[in-house]
Amino acid sequence: MASDETPDRDTLSSMKVSELRQMCSERSLLVSGKKDELISRLLGSPDAPESAPAASTSRGPEDIDDAIDRLIARVSSEAPAEEEPEEEEAEEEVLEAEIVVEEEPEPEIPETVVLEPEEEDPWFSGVIPSEEPPQMFLDDEDAEEPSLVITVPSFSGLKANWKPISTVAVVILLVGAIAFYFVQQDHSFTARPLRYGDHMDFTITKTTVSITGDEMIGYLRDAVSPTLDEVCGELHAGVTGTGSISIRKGGPGDITHGLDSDLEGAVSARDAYGREHLTAEQILTHDLSIDLEGKVRNDGVCSNTGWIREDNGLTSTSKSWREITGKTTIRTDSQVSFTDSDGQLSDVRAVIYGTEDFGVLGDLAPILTFPLTPIELHDFFGDESLEEGDKSNDDINWQSDWRWQVGGEINTAAHGLVYPITIFHFEIGRCLGHAVIDIQVKRGNPWPVKQEVDILIDKDEQTSDCNFFVSAGTQAALPEGSLRVIMEMTETSSNAGSTPVHWGTAYAGSPGVGEDVPTDKRQWGLAMPDESELRMFDLEEAVQCLMANHSTRDAALALDSGGYIWQAAWSQPTRSPEWNMSWVSDDDSSGWIILRSQGSSCSLIAEGDYEDGEFKWNRGAVPETLTLELLETRILSETRYPELNPFIDSGDNWDVDVTYAYRLSVSEESELLGMLPGGLGEGQVTIAGSHTWEDSGRDNALSFVMNAETSRMVAWYHTSLPAD
Repeated sequence: MASDETPDRDTLSSMKVSELRQMCSERSLLVSGKKDELISRLLGSPDAPESAPAASTSRGPEDIDDAIDRLIARVSSEAPAEEEPEEEEAEEEVLEAEIVVEEEPEPEIPETVVLEPEEEDPWFSGVIPSEEPPQMFLDDEDAEEPSLVITVPSFSGLKANWKPISTVAVVILLVGAIAFYFVQQDHSFTARPLRYGDHMDFTITKTTVSITGDEMIGYLRDAVSPTLDEVCGELHAGVTGTGSISIRKGGPGDITHGLDSDLEGAVSARDAYGREHLTAEQILTHDLSIDLEGKVRNDGVCSNTGWIREDNGLTSTSKSWREITGKTTIRTDSQVSFTDSDGQLSDVRAVIYGTEDFGVLGDLAPILTFPLTPIELHDFFGDESLEEGDKSNDDINWQSDWRWQVGGEINTAAHGLVYPITIFHFEIGRCLGHAVIDIQVKRGNPWPVKQEVDILIDKDEQTSDCNFFVSAGTQAALPEGSLRVIMEMTETSSNAGSTPVHWGTAYAGSPGVGEDVPTDKRQWGLAMPDESELRMFDLEEAVQCLMANHSTRDAALALDSGGYIWQAAWSQPTRSPEWNMSWVSDDDSSGWIILRSQGSSCSLIAEGDYEDGEFKWNRGAVPETLTLELLETRILSETRYPELNPFIDSGDNWDVDVTYAYRLSVSEESELLGMLPGGLGEGQVTIAGSHTWEDSGRDNALSFVMNAETSRMVAWYHTSLPAD
């Protein structure tokens, strides 16, 4: 309407939803919600609380315990200011849970409740009835500034614990969802086993992601900037597009060991240690259009002011390599390009090496699965011969928390005769909301021809019936708020390969158990052992100089009385090597100090203290580790990590702009933590590195993480963004 006056309720009630949304947009109000909510918003009344999604009668999650290892942070060579100490580390939470052994009730298939919209929602259908472009509230003053800057979680801040994230999680962040559902390692179903050359094209429609709760949104806001800097309260994304999935058929040149030439189709790929295996290579692509909307802050307070960012584009290619003998994924390499509505391009690449170093989550063997990924049917259902009425509860060998039931065969216009199967997660249903996947499977197809996903993750849904590890993990891991993902994926075309993947086949080039895995671990003294012959001014030299030339400083006094250096970063910001060292004493006082090499001595550049009790002394939890010298030699190996090497190497040594660091994370001893698997109550030492540079008008950042006790590479990330 042209007038600025707001009509009365009767007039508004006679209008269409699309007209009400347009009025909300013109008044900078949120445009989501039902008709009554839109009317109340226009009249200035507070929004009525949204009704909760229909609860599923049998739902449930995998053990969400990866929470214990916090997100990886970037090691900064700059000292924190004394008046602004590093972000306070949250005290370890003592988790309480009641372990109840009871006979598990037979779960019922949850009914998916579909609410018919009052009218077609143009905000998620891609048709926005507006004569003027929607008003944006987060545009930067500089028109050349990219509206979306991808900041992949890397090494800044060095939080209390490090949480490596998977490649699919990065993709999820970029499309506006921290959505994930948990599928156990044996997840896949196929009317037949995979073949080299299998290929399927699909469309993605009716897909929405809704996040409510500022803490939940904060996880996404921290990773996507500046577009979401002022978003609060709720965020919605509409996603449509196309994709494909295929199993590449390798040629003779893809097999390096001569005795394995009869396994043509397999592809040689390197694992976390840099060793070669024969694998099946899967390629997953997406070409998506993403519309974002949400609430924003006004004067620092979350309000009903609406924010819209339409017509964003995301393309991605994710390759994964699964070893043919054990069917274990040894590496995933995802490359994502995000183009915002102003045409600014941001690129990210994330390489993840399995899930072994993902804390308790890795021990319990779940996989973080991106909701837009087709399920592999054969690995999920195995060699089951499925018929109408079959269900997982009738299978005495079925061990997964994912449950399923087969419906009657139906004849569809798009795919002919198919079997509908409902899959749901028992533990998620008891604790966190629901996770329901409805698929249609066709004889001879390795993936579903149709896949519909409905996921609700909400810690407030947790009950006393929760599994012990799920209860502990969710309390530690999940932020407050809710996450809802609804997706529909439909096959448009497919081609079948001819040669079955060589699953379960032994091969000559397979590394032996423990082969090329270093075992020469050392006990710590005042710090992690270094002994580098590559870097000038190694950590032993830095500590010796501290004790000899700066013996009255707090750092030296702490080390002299039983303290240790729990974190240290080596860099060359002035082209003279220096160490930024964080220490903790046996009375839990802690601080940091920066020493720079200067001839045969060292200069004290800066020092400061952390808040009292911010870091805990726990000498008994410090594990034995490999040396920094041994680890850097492996990281810089051109043959072990050939794609990482060009970003960090300069003539068999570190590039002058690389930061190389370690960090010790320890938990306070408790009876509960001692019960958990995966060494949760023990110390963990992680190696981290980073490199930033500008090239061709773009800002680049590279980060990597390695396990200091085993030399397993965990992950590395590279971002390329428009330069400021």
